[in-house]
Amino acid sequence: MAGRPLARLSRRRAVLYLRQSTYREESISLELQESAGREYCARQGYDVIAVEADPGISGRTWQRPAVQRVMGMIDDGSADVVVLWRWSRLSRSRKDWALAADRADLAGGSIESATEPNDATAAGRFARGVMTELAAFESERIGEQWKETHDRRRRLGLPSDGGERYGYEKRDGWYHPHPTHAPILAEMYRRYLRGEGFTRIVKWLNESGHTTRRGGTWSRVTLTHLLDAGFGAGKIIQRPASQGKRDWRISEATFHAGAQTPVITEAGWEAYVALRMDAPKPASVVEPKYVLTGLIVCGDCGAPMHVGNQGLKDYKCSRASQFRDVPGMYMTRALVEQRVREWVEEIASDIDGAMERLAKQRQRQVVQLDNIGTLDRKIADLTDRMGRITVRWSSGDLPEAAYAASIQQLDADLAALKDRRRRAAPVPRVEIDPQRVAADLASDWADLTVIERRNMLRALIHEVRIVKPVRQGTGVWRDRVVITPTWAASIG
Repeated sequence: MAGRPLARLSRRRAVLYLRQSTYREESISLELQESAGREYCARQGYDVIAVEADPGISGRTWQRPAVQRVMGMIDDGSADVVVLWRWSRLSRSRKDWALAADRADLAGGSIESATEPNDATAAGRFARGVMTELAAFESERIGEQWKETHDRRRRLGLPSDGGERYGYEKRDGWYHPHPTHAPILAEMYRRYLRGEGFTRIVKWLNESGHTTRRGGTWSRVTLTHLLDAGFGAGKIIQRPASQGKRDWRISEATFHAGAQTPVITEAGWEAYVALRMDAPKPASVVEPKYVLTGLIVCGDCGAPMHVGNQGLKDYKCSRASQFRDVPGMYMTRALVEQRVREWVEEIASDIDGAMERLAKQRQRQVVQLDNIGTLDRKIADLTDRMGRITVRWSSGDLPEAAYAASIQQLDADLAALKDRRRRAAPVPRVEIDPQRVAADLASDWADLTVIERRNMLRALIHEVRIVKPVRQGTGVWRDRVVITPTWAASIG
């Protein structure tokens, strides 16, 4: 039997619910929504006790962390009213909207819009129904437009999302082999067909200084996803999805002919797929499940924190869980990760240029020796030569045996040159542009894998420390998440 909600107070307590749409035309900033909500509450005489947000999450799904929290506050009586910017912010599903409204009514609470009529009469309820029906209609219309767009792009041999692809550059809406990256992409396939395996190829890429499209380091996961997609073979991949999760297995994917010029032959692609189909099943854990693994620590004892077992919803102090000799910190995973994402967005906006000044403080002067320029030119010439040979091989103009022999000798020559280069002068530290990395991470967050997010966060964050609250009141949980940037840690 459900518990009875707490008695409502005379002055109504409001929780603001904000949601930023994934559809560009409907995307209204969270700041604007919060401002409108607070003004509405001030006019109504409500006390704003909390602000919850689901940034960049579609209104078609009800499985949103913040919306579940605000409805829970209505259920348990800790809030009296949920204030929205518009009715469509809560949900674009007719069923979910109806269930939420009934749920609030049964608990003695209400859901109100800051910018639309809230008339409680029959006419008012009818008007609200019309607006929620319109939100559902818009959702379906947007879905149909996206489907039509995706179908059209597929008929043209283009990827449905229109995003960048490693090994290619976009010009006039079409994909053309990149003069530098296309040969590297072809070399990845060649090495795998030669039996090197993903781990060795990743090592070769990172040691050779080849970065991902976003300028990061390669991992086994990112390499596997890239090659399995078959874009370099002139293919467009369709991956099945279940309950919002994509199936990354190449055996379950469907491929269509693409309009882009392949960098490997059809025979090479078929051989790659055959090898992948015969490959042993990878270990059950190929990447961390949680984005802050290895970054988050307990502010009480300094021990790493891990995700607890109770619904996998909390980060908990590992030492307190294992030895129980310290109280340890814990915090809801969704809140910690929300604060980290907000921090990334703040860095991306970087209004006062603080990061630029900090990055400049980190720069070091590297002593250059007389022969450095000569060695760098030789390395560049050799790399370019390897690229030209790979292009000839991928187009069928060079026999496999001749190609393998040439590449083997060039690999040896390149390794010798790089060894001389390392001994000639100290290796300069690679500096990153924090604002650019943060902007890329913020814009692509939803499309990145866990390990891709974590790798990009490692370039920005030295440590996420969970500390005790230092004050009482709304929003205290944000104060408990102390983020130390990498640049601040390095000069501190």
